[in-house]
Amino acid sequence: MLLPSTKTFSAVNCAATIIMLLLNGSTSAQVENWDAYLSRYGTKPGSVLVDMNLYNTAPDKRYPYLVITGPQANSCDKNGIPDKSEIPVLEEVLDATTVFLSGTTTRVLAGTFTYNCERLNYYYLKDTAGARNAILRMYNRNFKDYKFVINIKHDPQWRNYLTFLYPDDATLNWMENNKKITQLLQAGDGLKDRREITFAACFTSDTARVAFSSYLAGSGYTTLKTPNIKNDKTACCILFSRNTIVNIDTLNSYSAPLKAEIAKHNGIYNGWEAVKK
Repeated sequence: MLLPSTKTFSAVNCAATIIMLLLNGSTSAQVENWDAYLSRYGTKPGSVLVDMNLYNTAPDKRYPYLVITGPQANSCDKNGIPDKSEIPVLEEVLDATTVFLSGTTTRVLAGTFTYNCERLNYYYLKDTAGARNAILRMYNRNFKDYKFVINIKHDPQWRNYLTFLYPDDATLNWMENNKKITQLLQAGDGLKDRREITFAACFTSDTARVAFSSYLAGSGYTTLKTPNIKNDKTACCILFSRNTIVNIDTLNSYSAPLKAEIAKHNGIYNGWEAVKK
């Protein structure tokens, strides 16, 4: 899975707009936490919409089967991104698939993958009896003008979710930093000025916190304070900062090694904040 870079996003800016429209479709029924990211797969952009909450219980042995199904858009650009006119139909297919599968077995919608003119929807099922026939019936009844994919497999370890749909560490890091930067931009911050960026981390012991402080001292950070927080798992916390510009590449270059060092000491990285300028 490739980390989406600033260069990649500028190159596929229009594609990103279309994909994000696709990602804002209907996803309901389970307790969900949907998030999305855009990346390149080979030479073309693709997007993943994933229910992040499922990570906490994956693999869920109640749903050992995976169904991957979805339509091929009839109209898409040279990058394989479906045209805006296709979005309503792609959403209808997702909704109809969920309904038809629900009529045959209990299921969990894990995510969608939009790439190379296709939008594939990923469902984990309790069993597959009747699933293929239900999906075929849906396409033949409601979407006769669309080619489609149906792939049913045994995936009790949820490898497709854990190693493909769910973002890897580098992508997670990018997503977290991008959300913060987007919030600043939406608040009217032009992000032109340098400012103090404050980071936070918590540890299970003061020994671990002191060890991490030694790393900070040699890495250009200023320790602000070490407040104690009443939390059984992470009682020893630390706030630290550095003066820098605010952009995605810079924050990625700082937060990735910070997370790695914090993990060495069994700590928890609690993100960063920047005062609007």
